[in-house]
Amino acid sequence: MVEVLVLHGSPGSGKSTLARALSETLAAQDVAHGVIDLDDFSIVYPYAGRQFPRDNLRAVWPNYLAVAPDMKIIIPLVFADEDEVESLREAVPGAQLIICETTAPVPVLRARVTEREPTEAWRERLRNYVDLYHSRSDHERIRHFQVSTHPAPVEQSVREILEKAGWPAAEIRVA
Repeated sequence: MVEVLVLHGSPGSGKSTLARALSETLAAQDVAHGVIDLDDFSIVYPYAGRQFPRDNLRAVWPNYLAVAPDMKIIIPLVFADEDEVESLREAVPGAQLIICETTAPVPVLRARVTEREPTEAWRERLRNYVDLYHSRSDHERIRHFQVSTHPAPVEQSVREILEKAGWPAAEIRVA
């Protein structure tokens, strides 16, 4: 069975950074895996709606299974609510979802999105999304476990995620 490690969390919590670091670590251990970034699947103008990236995922999912039927998949994303967990499950039939919520203090998250975004409009949008994310009360019902990405270095967060997910964690090396 394909295991899908979902890195769910607020904007700025390190999901994409950790997905790349996890990929490097798994590759160093010769573990078949893939990273599917739903943010990239959703870049289309005009905006096609929140279901659009999951529809794209559903379309490419058989290609990942064809590579290695027991591969590990990493998907960084933000669940807007509990219903989106079921929507993701439907897009990856037969997969086991392991949901890790990545966290950091709100001021750190706001600073991270402010530093990385190219325009003030995007910075403000994501700072507001950080606040909205942290006003929700459903996080415990969505996640299987939680990992703090601050002040921990990436290598420590990768080790903790792999251990909690039950994935190979020997010789963690992050490029």
